Amino acid sequence: MVKIDKSTVAVPVILDLENPISRAAVELVSLQKKFDAGQIHFKFKSSIYGHSTVKEALSSAQHGKCCFCESKIGHISYGDNEHYRPKGGYYSQPKEKISRPGYYWLAYDFTNLYLACQICNQSYKKNYFPLKTEASRTASHHHSVNLINEQPLIIDPGLDNPQAHLTFDREVPRGLDDKGKITILRIGLDRKKLNEYRLTWYRLVADIARHARAGDIESRSLMQEAAQSSEPYSLMVRSNFPDLITG
Repeated sequence: MVKIDKSTVAVPVILDLENPISRAAVELVSLQKKFDAGQIHFKFKSSIYGHSTVKEALSSAQHGKCCFCESKIGHISYGDNEHYRPKGGYYSQPKEKISRPGYYWLAYDFTNLYLACQICNQSYKKNYFPLKTEASRTASHHHSVNLINEQPLIIDPGLDNPQAHLTFDREVPRGLDDKGKITILRIGLDRKKLNEYRLTWYRLVADIARHARAGDIESRSLMQEAAQSSEPYSLMVRSNFPDLITG
């Protein structure tokens, strides 16, 4: 997982909440009115947050990688437009009853959306959204300014620096704090198949590193390239070969 800079892409027109007649803005007003009328179960339009222009923008900002595991989306799945804060409801622990409403007012907010592989999203993260202190959870759009006071225990790749919470021992991820450890657990970052993919990549990079340390200039250049955020499993590379990575 690496930091994602969404400022490199424009907010898709369909999600332009500053435009009161955009599809996202119209739906947001509708959701807010339904909540104020006492509703806590909502239907959301995937045709808006899942629109092809949204997926294209996210893919561009993320270099075609899953926001969580750093696998190239096209290599393993079609990818999901994932809500970091769950839109419909949330839970903090396995088998816990889902709590509603979720973060309904963020359903069409580009800052809350990422492109994730289907395994990370559907098999692991699902509606998990644990906080350090449950009392800090923002309950509705009326208190949205309080989101800044939440302390999520899953890394937000658009706001957090994942490298402050995660590292790697060869292909295996290790949490540096509670946030890192819970992210690994809830996203399944240490699942067997993913570790196998990373191990294959690690062995290739380790061989290049051996030549780089022996003074080969081209190998040093390849190491720098492998550590770029555009490349798969770049945090693994940075964690294992810090002596060969600059910047």
